[in-house]
Amino acid sequence: MSGADADDNIDQVLPACRAAARRRLRERVGAIVRHVRAPLSAVLRDHALVHLPPAAAARLRAVHPSWARAVASPLFAVAHAAAPRRLSGLFLLTSSSGSSSFLHLDAADTLPSSPPLAFLPASAPPAVRVLSSTRGLACCFSPADDAYFVCNPATEAWEPVPSPPCRLSRPRPALVLLLGADLYNFRGDYTLVCAFEAAPGPDGAYCFAVFSSGAGEWWVAPAVAPAEGLVPASGVAAGGTAWWRTDIGTAVGYCPATGRVHLAVCPGDSARWEIGAAGDTLHCAVRADGGDAVVVFRLGRYGGWEQAATVSVAEILHGRGPWQPAPAYYHEPSEPDADADGEADQQDRARAIVAVENRAVLRILAGDDVRLLPFQGADVEVLVLDLHGRRVVAFDTVTRRRREAVLPDEPAGTDWAAAEYAAHTNTLALLAPVALMDPPDDHDHDQQAEAVDRTLT
Repeated sequence: MSGADADDNIDQVLPACRAAARRRLRERVGAIVRHVRAPLSAVLRDHALVHLPPAAAARLRAVHPSWARAVASPLFAVAHAAAPRRLSGLFLLTSSSGSSSFLHLDAADTLPSSPPLAFLPASAPPAVRVLSSTRGLACCFSPADDAYFVCNPATEAWEPVPSPPCRLSRPRPALVLLLGADLYNFRGDYTLVCAFEAAPGPDGAYCFAVFSSGAGEWWVAPAVAPAEGLVPASGVAAGGTAWWRTDIGTAVGYCPATGRVHLAVCPGDSARWEIGAAGDTLHCAVRADGGDAVVVFRLGRYGGWEQAATVSVAEILHGRGPWQPAPAYYHEPSEPDADADGEADQQDRARAIVAVENRAVLRILAGDDVRLLPFQGADVEVLVLDLHGRRVVAFDTVTRRRREAVLPDEPAGTDWAAAEYAAHTNTLALLAPVALMDPPDDHDHDQQAEAVDRTLT
């Protein structure tokens, strides 16, 4: 190509490039103008609805047909599940009732059905137990039917799940539900991870069975975790990894995506600690300073704990700073004064109230009436079981705000310290259908057992 031809070609291309640049600029300016001139109702529909609880979003469908279409959209359900939100409540499982009830922390963030899992097709619906909950989806187990379900209690959608291939010796499966926190999980795919002892005995080795909604079947992962006394009810999901704590002061995690096992040692008193998830990162809460304070740690990128927050137990329970003793006596003026009698009486009553409260706080701090519970949410919100006050308190370490719920009176004589608590957040998360495979025969069970043996050796 000669120089003249090249100049002619450039003269033809440059105007086209300038025109395309001007067209893109006009489109960007037009989009900005449309957003600026958008009515308030459209702004609320596009940006505020996704942060509301499911019950509140459902009520606002009557505002306008466009709001109803937005809430009914699958894209809205995916965005609602991925949006950061705080804890809605807890599923309680007691040995006396044998069923899971729901204890909500907000009056506006409740479940539509009562009892909460009555929509599941179990022969004894009250006996359905919640084993794990993550971002609005819950894995449930019906002992009467030996059946597993994955459901969304807020939308009452459910899917049957086959039983894990390895029958567990313990009555409560150590199972964790994993749900992706991204905006591209349009099917609502999830993963179940079940930890089980490789062999009975004091060796302390655990294997993992994995179920994927896309595959529709269980398989035994080729990984072994050295652990002793794994607590089945302590399972949480964080960063695509299923975590449990153990009786020996460690946390054990397994990531199905990478096939790696993770171990973390308790950074404090392992007799009084609990693990949880905040911002899709593993956290743990530890009682420190003789039980007067709760220290929250965050698991760093390289497996070490980083201190995230510290709060006193007195502030969690009563909304005030560290406990300070006050004299428990009534002030009696040396000389009676008619004008000061009313003020002195008020001061005496105030001192008496403070003394009674301080004695109560001292009794709680000195005993075992405060128990840490598993937690989850966008921010660090410590969950505390106050056995003396028969309540559950949620304390946000960022805003310093408290929420609490009173434990039910029935059934009478319930041992709330021995109950199981599963933290739950209501969302509109979609639930992928499961293509159930044929049940494995005895030969398949033998092959799975041989795979476990090869893994251990």
